[in-house]
Amino acid sequence: LDALLPQLNNQTRATYEFSKSLQAPVLEMRLRGILVDQRRRDQVIREYEADLRIIDAGLRELITEGIGLQMDWNKVPHYTQLQHLFYNVLRLPVIKKRNSKGVYAPTVDRDALEKLDGYLYAQPLVSHILGLRDINKKIGVLKTGIDPDGRMRTSYNIGGTSTGRFSSSLSDFGTGTNLQNIEQRLRSVFIADSGYKFAYIDLEQAESRLVGAIEWNLFHDSRYLDACESS
Repeated sequence: LDALLPQLNNQTRATYEFSKSLQAPVLEMRLRGILVDQRRRDQVIREYEADLRIIDAGLRELITEGIGLQMDWNKVPHYTQLQHLFYNVLRLPVIKKRNSKGVYAPTVDRDALEKLDGYLYAQPLVSHILGLRDINKKIGVLKTGIDPDGRMRTSYNIGGTSTGRFSSSLSDFGTGTNLQNIEQRLRSVFIADSGYKFAYIDLEQAESRLVGAIEWNLFHDSRYLDACESS
């Protein structure tokens, strides 16, 4: 608190006070969770598993026929296999990261793969590997992230960002997931409770209109804002 208070001005204090006032409704959201359509969940899992097989087959073909390397893996290549593939076989620059022992060591985590994605021969491999990881994560959420009462819960962090937006992660009991970034197919497994409906509410071109307003306030130039309003 002593570090936070000096940072508050009229604008940031309003955000801070608003965030504090959200504690009760956010706690209610965390406790209530969201209802899952079990039948649709099983169908989505099968769809993801079909995608997984396609991506896995493509990656195996790239490695065996394109590179001439024999690798045996289950679901996703292991970190040591990927390190051998990228750093020993393809001889790409080794990306290191401080490990749990405080020592810089070679890594193939997501950040490293996104950097390796800039190399021509690594790009298709990286795309397949990240695809496998992402789908396996989604399948894992659908298989294990649901509580015994058929609901999925998440842990919302009111102070998780400096802008006042929430962040979310596993529930306090280790189930669920980040429910703020759910793709359309995964979103379809969630259903409203009896007597309620879901609504999708979003501001139209909010960022563009904000830029237009700034340009008007600073330079009295309305062309950008006019363009937003005419679209």
